[in-house]
Amino acid sequence: MWQAAGVSDEDRLSRAQARTILGRVFKMAAPFRKTMYIAFGCVMVTTATTLSAPVIVRHGIDAGIRARDTGALNLSVAMYLVVVSFTYVFGRLLFVFVNRTGESFLRLLRLAVFRQMQRQSMAFYDRNKAGVLVARMTADIESMSELVQWGLLQFLSAVLMLVFSIVVLLALSWQLTIVALLVMPMLVFSSIKFQRDSNRAYLTVRERVGANLSALQEGITTVRVIQAYAQEDEVKSKFKTSNRSLFAAHE
Repeated sequence: MWQAAGVSDEDRLSRAQARTILGRVFKMAAPFRKTMYIAFGCVMVTTATTLSAPVIVRHGIDAGIRARDTGALNLSVAMYLVVVSFTYVFGRLLFVFVNRTGESFLRLLRLAVFRQMQRQSMAFYDRNKAGVLVARMTADIESMSELVQWGLLQFLSAVLMLVFSIVVLLALSWQLTIVALLVMPMLVFSSIKFQRDSNRAYLTVRERVGANLSALQEGITTVRVIQAYAQEDEVKSKFKTSNRSLFAAHE
């Protein structure tokens, strides 16, 4: 299945390898643990305020407008403004802390990868194409940065949103909550399928990006030899094929 998608066995990770890599990521992110905890706290506050806003609006309509109670309506408006203010402030703090942590982690990761590349033998560079290595030093590091910056926080936010939403729905109407949860198995199945398909697509695109960069790098570094032996058309055809393959991977 992976070979059919254009993914080599070397790029396929088992669950144990994935856990090992995530463990290394968390170990490297240890110096930024304090800011990550602050960001998690901001996520909890923004999630709670986001869910409380509709409840406040409901209270304002039922206890204020329908009951013609000006005091209850004014209280609901004041509470809503406070909630919106909290959402904005903690959302801004979340943005600042997440980006500061992510960029700092990205800087350390790039330095670590570059040091590791410098320690490799010449045989290593004979076995691996330069374009593939460049692609992994750029695209893979950016993907890891997105995981550290937003991936984990979005996952935590989604879990908190789901849990808090179920609690609020149960408090309002447990019958409607059961009806709403009937679609959960379908959503879980669709999410798992999308995750597997997106993993295969990402690895395929990464491999073809590396091949495309390799063709480009070879065409530039050996341009004198290519021109000396009049191989321009052959090199152009090779790069055109690689570029078309990369384009097809995004379809």
